[in-house]
Amino acid sequence: MAESVIKTYFPSQVVSDAEKLSYDYGLKVAKAIETEWFYNDYNQTRYTTNKNNYHNLRLYARGEQSIQKYKDELSINGDLSYLNLDWKPVPIIPKFVDIVVNGLADRMYDIKAFSQDPLSIDEKTKYLQDILADMSLKSLNEYNQEVFGINTRRSDLKDIPETKEEVQLHMQLTYKQNIEIAEEQALQTLMQGNDYDLIKKRFYYDLTVLGIGAVKTNFNTSEGITIEYVDPADLVYSYTESPYFDDIYYVGEVKKIPVNELAKQFPFLTQEELEDIIKNKNYHQTNYDQGISHYKEVDRNKVQVLYFNYKTYMNEVYKVKETGSGAEKAIEKDDNFNPPEDKEGNFTRLQRAVEVIYEGALILGTDKLLKWELAKNMLRSKSDYNKVKMNYAIVAPRMYKGRVESLVRRITGFADMIQLTHLKLQQVMARMVPDGVYL
Repeated sequence: MAESVIKTYFPSQVVSDAEKLSYDYGLKVAKAIETEWFYNDYNQTRYTTNKNNYHNLRLYARGEQSIQKYKDELSINGDLSYLNLDWKPVPIIPKFVDIVVNGLADRMYDIKAFSQDPLSIDEKTKYLQDILADMSLKSLNEYNQEVFGINTRRSDLKDIPETKEEVQLHMQLTYKQNIEIAEEQALQTLMQGNDYDLIKKRFYYDLTVLGIGAVKTNFNTSEGITIEYVDPADLVYSYTESPYFDDIYYVGEVKKIPVNELAKQFPFLTQEELEDIIKNKNYHQTNYDQGISHYKEVDRNKVQVLYFNYKTYMNEVYKVKETGSGAEKAIEKDDNFNPPEDKEGNFTRLQRAVEVIYEGALILGTDKLLKWELAKNMLRSKSDYNKVKMNYAIVAPRMYKGRVESLVRRITGFADMIQLTHLKLQQVMARMVPDGVYL
């Protein structure tokens, strides 16, 4: 979609922090996302178009694409009565998809942790200095051990390295601090607990078939850090031309969840509200799945909920006051704090803008905002604390001008050509009937 086509329905970000925390502001953000992705002046919306395109690509990747286009090519004025052909698609693309996905999954790697804190660096430096000292005093240490029976070595290594190159190899391959080993084990346990290997294979499959892959990281007190697979067909995000989606300001996904799960996630919902969700037909947006919804019946006990992240900024304001001893004391204030010109006392206002993420959840097709709050655990880089990262990690390596390209999309033309050639060969073989004279 061209950037000029996208309209802006979002509220202004240049408002106070208290207004951004309000329910009305969150509802405006949620409805703006819904308007951008689920409403259009035409029959197709951005969400429906993406879902149908990804659905067709997945059918090609499975060798189950529609055969109607091949019938239209071979029919004579729409008449197929003279053709007795096997219309089953030739599974060409699935073989190539399996080769690519397995090749990506076989790229093995090991998690390596390296401590950077001052205490660990001092310990590592002392260990290295002990080894270098033993190298330079090797003959003296051996003499003391042999003659006097005294061990004057500073390190505990059994075999002292001979050269500095051996020392470097030892520090890179053999030496490992306890904190580094513990960190590596913690990361491996975290990934095993989240079935990271299975998520990784699904991610590689989406990259090959759809050209885009996504996962979501989260944290809660009951499960700790969680890693979840995200279907790209259910994604919504702001317009971007970056293949790493690092400049988006909102992102989310649509989930169909049963009412019992809804009540568990949002326990503040009353019995009357849950009954209203079941009875009200506006809560069930079956038209969002047009084109593929005929494969299954509509489940009236499931609700479409839009979970989203919204990136904005928050003002950190401090009142810096000079005490009687000459020291300065910083007192945290809200962003409405503004010292008057005729102030009494020696104090000033200190402010900085920090990126933050708000988390929300909206029942599609309604004004029912289930969640809107400042994210409790935000991922930040140590190099720039003012920046924040989304919970969703998305990548589309072959994106150009907002359009996602994939391997399967590029070879669907060849698959159609092979399928038509296969059908034509069947037609030619059926007509190659020898005359009775030759028999």
